[in-house]
Amino acid sequence: MARDSRKAFTERVKTIDPIFKLGDLLAFWPALRGLVRMAPDRADLSRKKSHYLVSLAARSLRRGDLQAAARFLDYADSRVNPEHLTPYFVEERRRWRQQVEKTLLAAKTGLKEPKP
Repeated sequence: MARDSRKAFTERVKTIDPIFKLGDLLAFWPALRGLVRMAPDRADLSRKKSHYLVSLAARSLRRGDLQAAARFLDYADSRVNPEHLTPYFVEERRRWRQQVEKTLLAAKTGLKEPKP
């Protein structure tokens, strides 16, 4: 059963990630919500969800979509069980949130902020 849930999660990521890459966030969000709802009691999948959401934030930041980057991190904060996360995953999210906030501040003040 555990292997089946992990495999199903991976297959779903492979299905929805191309939608993200196309930039169609309206079509992407319902699929992402379904992915995040999978096996909420599984710590291993919570860590995978957290990492995937951080990767979405990082990719959004790289393409200059600061609002989407912040939204992915907010979604991770609100939907992934923090008790399932190791310090590595907590720190990963903290670092990317800090980068998003610095970039948002730079955009508001007109300062140049290098892309990660």
